[in-house]
Amino acid sequence: MLQLFFCREGEQLKFEIGKETYVLDDIPFEERRIIDELVNYWQTRYEPRDLTIHIDKLPSTWGQHRVRNFFRQVYEDLCTDQHSKYVAFSASKFEGFLETEYSQRAQTHGEHQAQVKAEAERQAQVEAKEREEYEKRARADFDALGKEMAKATTRAECVKSGRKRAALEPYIGSPAGSLLWP
Repeated sequence: MLQLFFCREGEQLKFEIGKETYVLDDIPFEERRIIDELVNYWQTRYEPRDLTIHIDKLPSTWGQHRVRNFFRQVYEDLCTDQHSKYVAFSASKFEGFLETEYSQRAQTHGEHQAQVKAEAERQAQVEAKEREEYEKRARADFDALGKEMAKATTRAECVKSGRKRAALEPYIGSPAGSLLWP
């Protein structure tokens, strides 16, 4: 029983055969071409002319190099006549195996990128919180030095507190020279 579900823009094109659902838009064109050529090579033992070029053209980002290395390993197995690794497969099962392995490696890449993004966001939040706490402490020290300046009896004490206060001013977010004297 073949049922086609046509897609609207942004949705995936799906078709069902029996109980299995295949998603056509999951695998990008280049990877799909490589899978198809590997399946054809596995079936016919006739080496495609451009397969190594297509494999080497895959992006070399963190997760994609794992995909590329997997495809290269399968290709080398087929070249060195190690078809026995995949003997138990029919053509459709071999294609399914390649698609599954691709999806797992691509998903691992996606998970890694999500983890990197989450870690960067967490780090930014921690830094913002630390900056806020530092500014609060600097503001408290700044205000305490202002009170010391008000209570100072000698000019030297006042200048000493004023210099310390001037050093804290950039960390409390006030314009230069506006808060030096109470």
